[in-house]
Amino acid sequence: MVQTVMFLQKSNIQYFLKYLPAYFLAIFVVLVKFIAPKVVESVSTFMKNLDPWPVDQFGPVLERHIKYHANYFNIFATVTVAVSFISGIFHALPVENDEEIMFTLAFFQEYFPKWKNCLSTVYRLGFLVLPFAMLVPFHIFIYAACHCQQQIFMLLHIIEVINKTAKTEQNRLLRDEKYQKRVTTTFKFIIKRHCHLMKNGRDMVNQLRVYIFVLSASAGALFICGAIYITFQGLLKGRYLRLVTLIIPVVLIFVHVFFLGQRIEDMSGQGFEVLRQSNWYHWNKENKMIYSIILANCKESFKIQFSQSIAIDYKLAVSILKSVYSTLSILGYLRL
Repeated sequence: MVQTVMFLQKSNIQYFLKYLPAYFLAIFVVLVKFIAPKVVESVSTFMKNLDPWPVDQFGPVLERHIKYHANYFNIFATVTVAVSFISGIFHALPVENDEEIMFTLAFFQEYFPKWKNCLSTVYRLGFLVLPFAMLVPFHIFIYAACHCQQQIFMLLHIIEVINKTAKTEQNRLLRDEKYQKRVTTTFKFIIKRHCHLMKNGRDMVNQLRVYIFVLSASAGALFICGAIYITFQGLLKGRYLRLVTLIIPVVLIFVHVFFLGQRIEDMSGQGFEVLRQSNWYHWNKENKMIYSIILANCKESFKIQFSQSIAIDYKLAVSILKSVYSTLSILGYLRL
């Protein structure tokens, strides 16, 4: 609010461009402060309603696979947190002409010259947690997506088992009542679990859709402002470590968010492909009818969507990267 008033008072385009990144950074931080609790609440509700299966429920092979992926994402979270904290340290350490970038420092210097050192020190201490705090909603989203991915993977295992049981005594299976009842029970369980996962997943996405869009839009505006500043203002001397340690976790978050979005979409579509290749001719009329219902339910893969046309997948990631490249190219041309 103070910065908005100062912009209006100064009415100077150079002054506006100089502190524009700090302005949008403040907006982004405020949005994170209000949105993060909403994201935590939505994900907590999702996890509570999900009724996740234990990782050791389907044997040691599947358990090792799930634990491998869990350890991988634990390492990912640890690395992003550590690098974010290091970035916070570099941002907290004073660098020459910081007041030309950070509006708050310039404000202290202009209006509180006697207290500027004390106030600046307190302000800089906030950078120790700020880089990590800015990524909290995205970490929580990745946590929920990882759980969703593993639950889909275990459901796929159950679907695949149906065909494996049909390999023995194939000529007698159609008249084997125990086998047919087992298939019926498995089919009904698959339908219930699939509907349960889809419903809770869609509920969570619907709750987070607006928040994710707002955060993504503000992050995009922050990137554009930062690119404009670097292009026309410079002042990168002594700040390369800040920039590198800030870019690393952002890139890691970006890659994993879109990787998980695409992975969930692909895995949810695999169920239909596995069922389509099932040995349906071994099943009785009732099981064939249930089988057709499952096929209809699994035909549409689950997507993490902002809208009908925008989903978190590789296609959107490529579009964003193209937009980033175009923005940087235009700014580079204008600079020349």
